Amino acid sequence: MIKSKLIILSFLTTLISSFSPIRSNDCKSNSVNDSNSEVQIDISVRAVEFVKNLKNGKNLSSFFVDNWTFIYHEDNRCDGSTDGQTNNLKSTQIDTVIKIQVKNDGAGWACDAKNPKTYDLEFDIKKEITNWDRFEIPNYENQNENIVYVVGAGESDYLVLHYDNKLIVKLEYRSEDPG
Repeated sequence: MIKSKLIILSFLTTLISSFSPIRSNDCKSNSVNDSNSEVQIDISVRAVEFVKNLKNGKNLSSFFVDNWTFIYHEDNRCDGSTDGQTNNLKSTQIDTVIKIQVKNDGAGWACDAKNPKTYDLEFDIKKEITNWDRFEIPNYENQNENIVYVVGAGESDYLVLHYDNKLIVKLEYRSEDPG
């Protein structure tokens, strides 16, 4: 009995030693794309840094590429929707007043319709967020990995940050009348 156990043990030892050891670089990763995971972590870290600077009134230009796009949208129950977009902004322009041409449709749902109008709006992000009661980055289901939402005054006033690698290429300011 002991002799048969020794023979089996010897056989197993020989069998096991015939296999080469597994090295970490021999295995392929099961993740879809490790570099995308790293970029997503970098974007998340950068977004948290952006929010910290935004909340504390610090400069934001280091988070932007040159030639970025700004989109403005406001929905108001009396005035209707006001929309505008400006392209090719320098990174430093986020820390100044941005002049943008907007169009208001005059079609609010709680008041009589007004004539549509186009006008120049002066947008200052630091002034727009003065009444925000929070600065949060929600994790929405099915969210694009290169887009980060920053909510402020309830869920109705928020920013949408569009990243390309580690920098913002498009910023949306959105104010939705929750009424």
